[in-house]
Amino acid sequence: MESTKQFAKYMKADERPSVDDSIDLSSLLGEWFNTKRDTNYIKKVILSDRNGSLIINAYGASDGGLIDWGEAEAIPYGSGISSLMAAGFHSLFNLDGIETHLVSNQKLSILCIQSYTRYLDGSGRIGHFSREFFHR
Repeated sequence: MESTKQFAKYMKADERPSVDDSIDLSSLLGEWFNTKRDTNYIKKVILSDRNGSLIINAYGASDGGLIDWGEAEAIPYGSGISSLMAAGFHSLFNLDGIETHLVSNQKLSILCIQSYTRYLDGSGRIGHFSREFFHR
């Protein structure tokens, strides 16, 4: 007897078939540099595959060079109804009372990264958003 299990659906894009394959991370992997040299946000990211998991190393801008944020796991996403090729990701960095979510999409060899930052350190600073573009 075939399974009649139903999956949750809230939009047409949820009508995705189940697959046995994992998402192909190759389109995201490598070292990405901000196209804006004088950015105040993220200068570069390195995306790597560690045993099938997408790992991001991010580096923030500083007058004295780069600030190494360390690494975090990034959750990859495909684009389109049946794509198994990664087209973007999201990740979370918690850095001494500063929480930054990175959300990205990649198209035409450009990686667009949006950052959403909020301060949990009691400093009273206002959270901020940025969107910047990266190339290899």
